[in-house]
Amino acid sequence: MRKSTRIKAAVFAGIAALATATAVTGSANAAVEGGSGCLTLPGSWRVVDDNTKETFLGSYHGSASAASGTVNFSSPNNTTTASHGEWKLTGCGTYSDTDTALLIGTDGKANSTITFKANITVTGRTTANFDFAYQIHQLDGTLVTGGSSTGKGYRINVQPR
Repeated sequence: MRKSTRIKAAVFAGIAALATATAVTGSANAAVEGGSGCLTLPGSWRVVDDNTKETFLGSYHGSASAASGTVNFSSPNNTTTASHGEWKLTGCGTYSDTDTALLIGTDGKANSTITFKANITVTGRTTANFDFAYQIHQLDGTLVTGGSSTGKGYRINVQPR
């Protein structure tokens, strides 16, 4: 290979690497800031309940520019299934979600549901405040009880190996 061809190939490879790095970095920033400069919710979160100190793990599915998407959370106990629901953008950095899980009785079968409704404010690139209410219903829809709490959320970021 001639020297000028090797130089051109090296320059091309360098430009391609820079373009790839810029695209990857841009995507990571967009996932947190969106196109509007507002902090965004999509991604995975560890949420610690302010009252019980229990930790819940959740994922808000959607692109950084999405105005809505689906949500799933796992509970810190073995009597609650993973929840399923939806979220939506309500303002710059603010969101609402509703998700429902089955509650498992001592016989190992679902005997009721728990529905969470949350208002979420993303307060930083990796933090959010959760203000939520919940209701427990029998499978026939009869209300059993309800309550509310608040929690702090921490984005689960990629960690280098």
